[in-house]
Amino acid sequence: MRRRSFIDGAAAVAGIGLAALMAGSLAEGFDATVERAMDALKRDPSLKVRAQAALVLGQKGGPSVVPVLVASLAADPSATVRAAAAAALGRIGDPSAREALLAAMRSDEDGEVRTAASWALDDLAERARVAARRSVAIEDVQGKGSPTEKGALRDALARHLADRGFPPAQAGETPTFRVKASVLALEVLQSGGKVSIDVRASAMAVEASGRMAAMSEGAAHLKTPAGRLSHEKEEQLSARALEAAARILSDEIATELK
Repeated sequence: MRRRSFIDGAAAVAGIGLAALMAGSLAEGFDATVERAMDALKRDPSLKVRAQAALVLGQKGGPSVVPVLVASLAADPSATVRAAAAAALGRIGDPSAREALLAAMRSDEDGEVRTAASWALDDLAERARVAARRSVAIEDVQGKGSPTEKGALRDALARHLADRGFPPAQAGETPTFRVKASVLALEVLQSGGKVSIDVRASAMAVEASGRMAAMSEGAAHLKTPAGRLSHEKEEQLSARALEAAARILSDEIATELK
């Protein structure tokens, strides 16, 4: 059986069920749509409407709708509805549904429901793996400096955070945190055959919900003998100073996130 085929089947048999559930949703709002779907899943005599209600909850619901879906998975007389409830639980990804999905996978009388529950458990496991990775996506650095210098700070943050257990998010993966960094100050002074570079930078880690999870500010000073600096050499020395600042930022952010 093609993965998610029961979703297609549920949607097909539901007919105008989705339209009925969503009717007035733009005027009533998101919460009203979820409430309508929960009520339909619990009480509507039509298996078509109940199946579509489960799919709507999987698309629009959160942890608060899990008990209703779990009850449907365990007791609805229609295998189509039970399979749709399992799919919805997998899509929501709340770990509290795991025991109910295990029970359905092991003992539901319908093979399609058992398969749907198995796939939903795979979805939960994948979410847990992503959460355990605590991956990050580092956005383009803002503030002072050339694109090369700001890129040096971004690359340094990626390396140091990975060393501290926060690897870069893989292609197609939703990162656990987004890191927003800025170069607050970057000064290069030449005097007496020596070059001094002072940098100050900040970084903030933000959860997928938008909540700030950690913030840090760090500074670094580099002093080295040098003659007249070319632009390229100046950027290289600035990158070394920004590397040191990135190490400080990464230490503090990783400590706060753990």
